[in-house]
Amino acid sequence: MGHTAFVIGSAVVLPPEVESATDAVRSGRITEDEGERLGVRSVHAGTEPAPVLAAAAARTAAAEAGVLPDRVRHLTHAHTYYQGHDFWSPAHFIAHEAGFEACVPVSVGQMCNGGAAALSICVDRLRAAPPGASAPGGPDLAVATTADAFGGSGFDRWAGDYDTVYGDGATCVILSPQADATTGPALRLLALDSRARPQFEAMYREGDAFGSTPHQLRAAVDVKATKRAFFQRSGGTDEFREAAVKTIGELVGGVVESAGVGITDVAATMLPRLSPKVLDLMYSEAIDPRLRPTLHCERETTGHLGAGDFLANLDHLRRTDLLADGQYALVVGGGGGFTWSAALVQKLGPTVPRP
Repeated sequence: MGHTAFVIGSAVVLPPEVESATDAVRSGRITEDEGERLGVRSVHAGTEPAPVLAAAAARTAAAEAGVLPDRVRHLTHAHTYYQGHDFWSPAHFIAHEAGFEACVPVSVGQMCNGGAAALSICVDRLRAAPPGASAPGGPDLAVATTADAFGGSGFDRWAGDYDTVYGDGATCVILSPQADATTGPALRLLALDSRARPQFEAMYREGDAFGSTPHQLRAAVDVKATKRAFFQRSGGTDEFREAAVKTIGELVGGVVESAGVGITDVAATMLPRLSPKVLDLMYSEAIDPRLRPTLHCERETTGHLGAGDFLANLDHLRRTDLLADGQYALVVGGGGGFTWSAALVQKLGPTVPRP
């Protein structure tokens, strides 16, 4: 499905504390071979709760974009892991802490595809707004946030999953139905779509009974255990790999076609912040060969940001020189369940001069 919306602001907030792969090897959390396969030099590992980081990202994005808080009418927050309270709405906390008191907050759970899911919901909310709907100062805006913090004893960020290290951090993007006057770069969202293969949801629960309270079955999350049980039952990774490659290939091709952009016009293709081995399992073969020279992965100093990779990659496209004004990029991501998403964006320069 084609979309037209504009990312007029964004932010990534990472805690200052850092853990290195070298330290993880020295402490025995991972082997030296595992550390080399990750393709990660370090990750951020802080002490602040995830929603606090998300609220900071939302405030930063709004301030940099010059957005009046009352213009934000929708906020969708995504996460993969614990948000600090057992029975609570982190989206409402983020909205309140960011000053978005006129918005309707929603939390969404779609594992590591959550950022893309939050983005899609925001786009749909903007498109569904009645003609002429606007808040003081301009059209209604929508905000998508993510935040995850993998500290504590319940999740081993280095060893809890195969070939993946999880870094703490929060992301935010601000969406407008029109190209607002901005002092910084914007992204025109030309197409956004998702595809799912729900038969693979068992990869994250295989062999475990349903529990009635958190951590009833295990003191810490052990993704390796459920994946190992799933692939033992299914006879290996071939079925999943074939389904992933087919689905991602169709998804990316459909998004490019929907955007009306030639495949050779894509200057950068942003992949999720996963290890080379995981990218090879799902993404590398699925990507059109003409796009392979454009592949880009920003994992080295952040690791995998849980639900945040997709939005962090949009922020990277806005803030860096990877794209020149007018150029196009693909952002591709996915998450357990399984769901994959792709977006086609065009970078736009500032529409008002910087003061």
